[in-house]
Amino acid sequence: MYTENQTNNTQRHALKTEIKTCFNSDGDINYFSVLIETSSRMASNNVIIKTFITQLQKTNRDCQIQIITYGDTVNTIFEFDSEPITLKDALKEIKFSKDNEEANLGEAMKMCFDNIESNWTSGLMSKIIVISSGQSTDDSSDNLVDLLTLDNNVIYGLAGTNSATKPIDEAVKDLESLLPDQKVIPLGKNPSQDIKLLMNSGSANGASEEHSINCPVNIEVYPHSNETKSIKDDLLLDVVIKPDGNTTLIPAGSKIKFLSNKYYSGYTIQLKDNLVFGEPYEETVRLEFKKGQMEKTQFENFPSMIKFHIELANDRDNIHEGYVFLNITYFLGDLKSKYKCCIGVEGDIGNGKSTCLNGFVNLFNPVNELEEYFVANRSNNAHVTTSINNTSLKEILSSKVYIYPVQESFHDINIAWSDAWGFVDTDVSLKHKAEGRIHHGTKKDECVLLQPDDRYRIDCFIFVVSVRNFTNIAAMQRIEKKIKEVISVGITPLLAITFTDLLSKNQIQDIMKNKVAELSVQECNTFTIDNYTEKDTHKDIAKDVKYLRLLTKAVQLCKVKNEKEAMNKVKGFSNLSINDNATNNNNNNNNNNNNNNNNNNNNNNNNNNNNNNNNNNNNNDNNNNNGNSFNQTPTKNQSSFYESSSPLPNFFKSPSQQTSTTSTQSPPSPSPINNEPIRIINVTIDVISDSNGTILTSFEIESTSNESINELKCRLINEIDPDMNANDWGMSKETGANLFESTKLSSVIKSSDNVDSIKLILKRKQKLSI
Repeated sequence: MYTENQTNNTQRHALKTEIKTCFNSDGDINYFSVLIETSSRMASNNVIIKTFITQLQKTNRDCQIQIITYGDTVNTIFEFDSEPITLKDALKEIKFSKDNEEANLGEAMKMCFDNIESNWTSGLMSKIIVISSGQSTDDSSDNLVDLLTLDNNVIYGLAGTNSATKPIDEAVKDLESLLPDQKVIPLGKNPSQDIKLLMNSGSANGASEEHSINCPVNIEVYPHSNETKSIKDDLLLDVVIKPDGNTTLIPAGSKIKFLSNKYYSGYTIQLKDNLVFGEPYEETVRLEFKKGQMEKTQFENFPSMIKFHIELANDRDNIHEGYVFLNITYFLGDLKSKYKCCIGVEGDIGNGKSTCLNGFVNLFNPVNELEEYFVANRSNNAHVTTSINNTSLKEILSSKVYIYPVQESFHDINIAWSDAWGFVDTDVSLKHKAEGRIHHGTKKDECVLLQPDDRYRIDCFIFVVSVRNFTNIAAMQRIEKKIKEVISVGITPLLAITFTDLLSKNQIQDIMKNKVAELSVQECNTFTIDNYTEKDTHKDIAKDVKYLRLLTKAVQLCKVKNEKEAMNKVKGFSNLSINDNATNNNNNNNNNNNNNNNNNNNNNNNNNNNNNNNNNNNNNDNNNNNGNSFNQTPTKNQSSFYESSSPLPNFFKSPSQQTSTTSTQSPPSPSPINNEPIRIINVTIDVISDSNGTILTSFEIESTSNESINELKCRLINEIDPDMNANDWGMSKETGANLFESTKLSSVIKSSDNVDSIKLILKRKQKLSI
């Protein structure tokens, strides 16, 4: 849509935008495949190889990279379309053997070919870099021929070796024999120089064959609304386009293409008329959220920036590339709640509790510079909190001299955080913090229990644990003790593991599988976060997304707890009224019994048998009256999602406590009668309790394709609250279309883009008003 030049740009907070110089468009997007031999012959080149890949990504920001390692096994450790910010994590997965000399180059080439072919487009430019000692323990010739049959495909070789056993010249010759007629150079100590030698086809001056010019277009990007939205909403951006000061016009037919990614769809703006200097063009861009993503991958796939290309109608040979850097502050809508959400952070000294809290608060900071709100003593280079520090978001915002427009939309976000000292042997039970009996400002050495105060009560506890603490038995015992204190008062604990950047992805998975499983915390309530350090001065959206995922879960649990308590209060008043009526009716019946018994006694001498019969009849009548009088005020079924006859419903129990419902919580066994193959389906279910569509909480549950909607619903309800009336709830698709209870999941996923996962809604049925 075209709009006149906006006059309120100064009132909008522009997103950071960067435009690079153009690159030659003949090759379109470059796809780099890096095949790395990980045998013992290449182990001494570990650092050089990882530096080479890092430099390759930096010098080709527009490219897609896949990394395949091959030794005795072959693995893809970094796939096409992965976020560049996760490349450093993938590099940790490159492990070289100490004694194994196998190098299955043929199998690696086959995997490379399959991956390229699955991403193939007409404009794809494929560049394959084989980093090898020149040895192959399987046949690579056929797979090499397959790779060479691809259009726009080039293969390069980087020869490396252990200089103590084999000269580099021999390694180059051996690799040239594996890659005949392909360019091979020795792996040097200057990765940047190696990249130039490979990519420039040996040009004498080493200059790039691609030319670059300045981009004649200025682009400003603003969030369409100053209201913070859900991370699951479509992304709307107001894009302002205008010529730069050195250009008189931008020709009609020019395009600005916002590229799709794993999270959002793409969008293209095309100018219908010439755009002259001084007359900007503005259009609202809608990047649609790709539905059906699981909760975990949803946050993992969230992009740090949106890429776009500028294609000028009068310069078809060149494309200018740009980036819009997203601000997490505009994606906090899932934190809204009608209840105050009080979150306590617990853990051992030095595990990063205060830093974690600062990470939460900086989510609401729209500027790029980090600020510190939870201050801890740093004397003697120690980071120690010595007193209870309760801070709410509203208090933080009220202390600001200037409020940004987006911050004005935080009025429905009512969060308070509580920072405390590290665990000590003399700590009081966490149930007292949950009750609000330990107030703001309480010092570690003067901790006394006070009268409960709702301002300081805790609805959710997050236990912050350094990844290094999992090897400390005493520390883990302290944490487990505190976790059980929380579970005993009906609060679901969350676990946040810090300093995970020190480990590889496989090491983290090993800790999650073996160490975290020893704690009474469910895996779905365990999170990893990357804390900001004292050296960090600016926000990193990759870190912010992890904080947001953890905080969103904490707020969801706070909502459940507060809603449950509110419903229990209503239930208590209702029971009190019923008990009063029952007491009055019983008193009346007792009086009638007494009168009847007196009459019977007076007539006892005259007709004993008749009186006994009358007594029996009267007693029967009284019993009937007693029952009827109790039922004179019929009551509705009070069972709901928020109620339970047990003080600790299954939803709030740790896995170790859920012994009686194990069979109902596992997916049903596949039926051998079904003709279709049975598949495992990951189902994300949003629970909605009111007509406004407010998401109370979300669950991830594993199912099978032959399970019915009714079976899935009943299994989920049993997990939430066994006393919940299943007939009051129904299942629907994410689009709102209701599902028949007999429908199989296999029928539902046929209409879904992703056959391995699906998103559904569990919603309270609306009762008809009479």
